[in-house]
Amino acid sequence: MTPRIVPFESRFLRDCEALIASLPGWFGIPEANARFLRDFPAKPSWVALLGDTLVGAVTMERHFPGSFEISFLAVRPEHHRRGIGRALVRGVEADARAHAGRFLHVRTLGPSHPDAGYARTRDFYEAIGFEPQFESTALGSPGNPIVVLVKPLSPEERQPGDV
Repeated sequence: MTPRIVPFESRFLRDCEALIASLPGWFGIPEANARFLRDFPAKPSWVALLGDTLVGAVTMERHFPGSFEISFLAVRPEHHRRGIGRALVRGVEADARAHAGRFLHVRTLGPSHPDAGYARTRDFYEAIGFEPQFESTALGSPGNPIVVLVKPLSPEERQPGDV
């Protein structure tokens, strides 16, 4: 079944909270989880629906003209490896291109940390065209190095009329 990617609406907030709770290995910091929940209505955000069931969500942030970040991405664990994350990222890429985006980046736990779940996260991003740029201990909390992965949004992929 192909997910429908739709813009976030306030009626999805409780389902997004349940989504975060379903992934404690990735989203285990209460303060960060509260920030993610505040970001859904405040930033461009989308959800993935299978029928009426929310199975994933993504939030995007624009830092500079042409530069966008995936600041949150999650898919319910029982729906991993079914194309839902890819569909959410494709939606973000399309929106970034529609707003003259040239680069999309994401930050996640770096490879010098032994967490197997985050190794799968990095593998996911690399499989869809993101490339690691650098790892830094200054971007994360102590003991949690952050890697920045970037994907260029090539001109040939932009929609007609993009800058």
